[in-house]
Amino acid sequence: MENKKNYFAVIPASVRYCKKLQPNAKLMYGEITALANDSGYCYASNEYFSKLYGVTKTSVSKWISALENNNFIKIKYKYHTGTKQIKQRRIFIADPFKKNSIGIEKKLKTPLEEKLKDNIYNYINKIKKDNTTKSEKRQFDEKTKNAFPHFMELFPLKYRPKSETQKIKWLDCLDKLQRLDGYDLREVYNVSKELRNDEFWQNNFLSILKLRNTDKNGIKYIDRFMLQQKAKQKPVGFTKIKNLKEFFIYKNPSNGKKEIGAKTKNSNIHEFQIRGLMMSNEFEELKKYVLNEL
Repeated sequence: MENKKNYFAVIPASVRYCKKLQPNAKLMYGEITALANDSGYCYASNEYFSKLYGVTKTSVSKWISALENNNFIKIKYKYHTGTKQIKQRRIFIADPFKKNSIGIEKKLKTPLEEKLKDNIYNYINKIKKDNTTKSEKRQFDEKTKNAFPHFMELFPLKYRPKSETQKIKWLDCLDKLQRLDGYDLREVYNVSKELRNDEFWQNNFLSILKLRNTDKNGIKYIDRFMLQQKAKQKPVGFTKIKNLKEFFIYKNPSNGKKEIGAKTKNSNIHEFQIRGLMMSNEFEELKKYVLNEL
């Protein structure tokens, strides 16, 4: 997962003139400020930075350690529940104007420097405020809000959205499934329920957000699942034949073409009789289904 890049980076004088930092470590500090999200921290990985700068992860690790050792950043880790396995690293921007090991700090108490200090934290607070405002302004229709708890119940507690941001992502997904993708949420729910009961998908479908993701062929999972569901559904023509036991296929003796027949509790009926029991489009759908199944 990568942070969203913001428009500009901030590198205060205390970082720029620190003789204990390599130039690339100073550049990385600026990148971290640009990646600071609504919580005021950056969660980009060493792999992300190594690809960004075209260097090894070892180099990235050294730069981050140097920034941390000189009190320019603070690092906190989130662990998977009940384990010591790291789930996420959070890099916080420390106050660059507190006294630290560099002597030049004592000379940086000018009005300009104080203004820069205010700009850094105003910038971070603005990001937080903008993201909060977007969340507060986002409105969803009643159908989406009513469907949300039903979709949540399909998943184990540990996979359900917990934070407000996560809930909004789920609601946004449901909204787009009907508004942009054109699906009825009741049909989406039924498909999702089947997937959660499927031996394979119950371990691979752990969030409704997956529905709008694409597979390796570039097809949205929701499109793929809905097509599969439609293929499973029996045509309405099944209901038009009373006491149906099974279908069979035979060749018309006059032209050699394949036709469909049906065995009922009382007798066998042939294609011309089946046609008379339903609309032409219903029959065509039924015949296509039977020919593909048998």
